[in-house]
Amino acid sequence: MPDPIVQIEGLTFRYRRATEPAIRDINLSIQAGEVVLVAGPSGCGKSTLIRAINGLIPHAYPGEFLGTVRVAGQLTTDLRLRDISRSIGTMLQDPAKQIVGATVEAELAFGPENLGVERAVIRRRIGEVADRALLRPLLGRETSALSGGERQLLAMGGILMLEPRLYVVDEPLANLDPATAGRLLAILRTLADEGHAILIVEHRVEEALDLRPDRVLYLDEGITRYLGDVPGFLRIADPKAVKLPFEVVLERFRADPGLARASAPHTSGAIDPIPAAESTPRLAYEGVRAGYGDREILHGVDARLGRREVVAVLGPNGSGKTTLFRAAMHLMPTTAGRILVDGAPIADRTVAELAATFGYVFQSPSQMLFARNVREELVFGPRNLGRDPANFEAIIAAALRRTSLDELDDILDRPPLTLSFGQQKRLALAIALALEPPTLILDEPSAGQDHRTARSFMAEVLAIPDLESIYLVTHDVDLALTHASRILLFMDGQVVADGPPALVVEDVDRWIACNLRPTSLMRANARWRRPEVGFLDAETLAAHVLMNVRSGTPEGEGGSAVGAG
Repeated sequence: MPDPIVQIEGLTFRYRRATEPAIRDINLSIQAGEVVLVAGPSGCGKSTLIRAINGLIPHAYPGEFLGTVRVAGQLTTDLRLRDISRSIGTMLQDPAKQIVGATVEAELAFGPENLGVERAVIRRRIGEVADRALLRPLLGRETSALSGGERQLLAMGGILMLEPRLYVVDEPLANLDPATAGRLLAILRTLADEGHAILIVEHRVEEALDLRPDRVLYLDEGITRYLGDVPGFLRIADPKAVKLPFEVVLERFRADPGLARASAPHTSGAIDPIPAAESTPRLAYEGVRAGYGDREILHGVDARLGRREVVAVLGPNGSGKTTLFRAAMHLMPTTAGRILVDGAPIADRTVAELAATFGYVFQSPSQMLFARNVREELVFGPRNLGRDPANFEAIIAAALRRTSLDELDDILDRPPLTLSFGQQKRLALAIALALEPPTLILDEPSAGQDHRTARSFMAEVLAIPDLESIYLVTHDVDLALTHASRILLFMDGQVVADGPPALVVEDVDRWIACNLRPTSLMRANARWRRPEVGFLDAETLAAHVLMNVRSGTPEGEGGSAVGAG
């Protein structure tokens, strides 16, 4: 057998300011042509492992380093980052931290230029990568005008330009619509078939399994809990911590009845809805057009979002979902139409005034973080809105608890940008909650979060007494269907469907045309849930199925076509 591309032996690493190691005694080898999936709950050490492989540990992150990491047979401690990058290409969780070029072409050329590749070769590679990474429609665009998903694809294109032996991709599906995610996985599978190695870190295990990984490394609390083939992983993975295909969840519940008994009741619909037609909407769009420069993104949008609703906005990357809410917050100009909040036009309202109504969480959390420590981040908004300082401590405590950040040691004193991506995402949510707004706008709230944390967060948010409405942009179809009272489908800058989830998903052709796909949970809900019940999450539905079996109700009773209600 040839030498592995990466060989890790006895790796333990503790960050300089940490009291405990982030990873302990990790052993892993990665061969050419191999696909390794790394899974596990948030904070389990996945990002630390990646940093050790690409050399950022120990070269950029000081701390206590034990064991060895070899790339192409050489110790990373003896190599420069420049040398390691010739073998290891890394796509970060947050593409905003990775993209430095002003235009798409400049970004693609950046890596090879820094390695001294000839201009003619770079030009040839740009054409090849543009086709391979689905970037051809983005050529000529400014990177600042790209959507989060488009930036994710561009970050992947930048790594393809370097032609590394090992592709390390960290949460590559988080900002991608399901169809585009599937195409990205197909690119990675082709690279593996061509002899490159792939290491993919992903919470969305159900989709990642389409990559047909050879092995799965399952981490928890920095320790290897499992390293082996996919069937073995599916037998031991915690279905509450890792998002698994519904069939696997059901089988696990059948094998362990205690899992079903421990499943919490479904909490969707905690916000008592008022029909949008019977009240002044919280947010209304009337013929709204908006875009970047000469490129229009919203094409005459008309929509009403109620004061007491959970509305999920779904659709392809670049279709205008984020633009819809950025325009409502005065973060980008409109060119036609008008936007109203609680019946009044926003034209004369400032961003700060709108922030008193909308707690807006950006897709990229780093765009919201600037203070020296977490405490300063959390009090900045309430202080600038003139809130009573006597209430700050209570506001901070509640925001940390609802985002599970209170579980981190010394969280208030930690610099925000030293937190992991998932922790930064939760901090961004906490900042929004600290403003105590009546409405939350969440852009990709589950990105970087494990299954348990995402479910816990949604349950906590839905239970906030004074919260009236939630509007979320997401590519997590199951999250949208199980928590939203209403779905807006976007395509090409226009609303193409608007209604209750059960009705919107009935049109499967339209669903697929919007780059969405039926999930195993959608199919399971169609088969098993009662028509009068909303979409159930995997754990609740699995417990429901088993209770029906024990009571003698035939399996499969209740549903019809995929997504039907």
